[in-house]
Amino acid sequence: MKLTTLLVCDAGLDKRQTIEDLIHSQPSLALVSTVSGSMAREQIGSLHPKLVWIELSPAPVRGLSLLAELRETFPDVYFFVSYEVPDPELIRTAYRLGASDFLDAERWRTDLPAAVQSIQLKHQSESISTAAGKVIATFSPTGGIGVTTICTNLAGYLGKYGETCIVDLDLQFGMISQYLNLEPSFSLSTIDFSHTNFDATYLRNLMTRYDEKLSILAAPLDLEDIGDIYAAQVQEILYTAKQEFRFTLVDLPKNLLDERAIATLDLADEVLVITEYNWAAIVNARKCLDTFKAHYNQEKLLLVINRSEWQPQDVLSECRASLNYPIFHEIPNDVKTAKWANNQGQIAPPKSDLGKSLNSLARRLGGGEQLMITQKDTETSQGFKLPAFFKR
Repeated sequence: MKLTTLLVCDAGLDKRQTIEDLIHSQPSLALVSTVSGSMAREQIGSLHPKLVWIELSPAPVRGLSLLAELRETFPDVYFFVSYEVPDPELIRTAYRLGASDFLDAERWRTDLPAAVQSIQLKHQSESISTAAGKVIATFSPTGGIGVTTICTNLAGYLGKYGETCIVDLDLQFGMISQYLNLEPSFSLSTIDFSHTNFDATYLRNLMTRYDEKLSILAAPLDLEDIGDIYAAQVQEILYTAKQEFRFTLVDLPKNLLDERAIATLDLADEVLVITEYNWAAIVNARKCLDTFKAHYNQEKLLLVINRSEWQPQDVLSECRASLNYPIFHEIPNDVKTAKWANNQGQIAPPKSDLGKSLNSLARRLGGGEQLMITQKDTETSQGFKLPAFFKR
């Protein structure tokens, strides 16, 4: 099925013709019209395109304002943004405002096919039956928080509710296989995406089993192998895994501008944003959540606090108020069990504090518990002041 596409372009005729030719070059896109920024809202409302491509020239700030307006008015439409150069500030703002991809003139011919495929897979995934499995992304904007430990042990407990797999998307320094004491024969870098039948059987053959309920798809063994893995391919992996496994956990890198991470966040049913009760981690968590909220519903973003008992109670109360976001789950500071589990390559024992907490979290993610930890309306705090860029 083709994606009907509307081009919004106030640049000159040459730029307009170039982008139109790019759209025509993609078999999966069907250009329905090219309009000016002032006519965009009206034409989207009447033509109902699936994809809107906004060229930011000649006024990038005005173009981004238009993106924000259209994204709010038409939340079910996908948006591409393009500009002559890959300006980092424009890229960050475009993604924060809800763009699915940012294309610059130097790379749009090579990047456009993958960007289109990513949109198609996302559109396809939104039509998946509710009987399909669940993709859960684990992410922290701060290093050393214990995300990989949580991911591996949570996967072990989710296995009680259905077959589970982990995709290690920390492509540079992924440690999922090491934390489970596994020696994978295959990894993400060994997948042949030209395979004529990329299905569940092929995917399973590339995975390494921990036990009968848990399998992993390891990160590349060598750094030089990560460059051949693209966002659309990651979504194809996750789409296939979602059909085969009850739960698919994804251990994400900390780089939010990584296109593979963005593709995962788009497809995930739930995102566990993991932090600690310390100043730097809280500031980063606030930045992360404020950015995510421009793209995803709050029901999808679940805030999890790790090592929650190492601060005095008054400090904990202030930290919770400073986060200014409902806390989905708190994990106790069970350092001894966490180190034992990682060193032994085993899941935390169910009688340990860590095991009990992750078992409870798994039960809630599996639909067994619905109660969320929320803060009283009367709790107020000035908290931490974020840069204006992240305030919405």
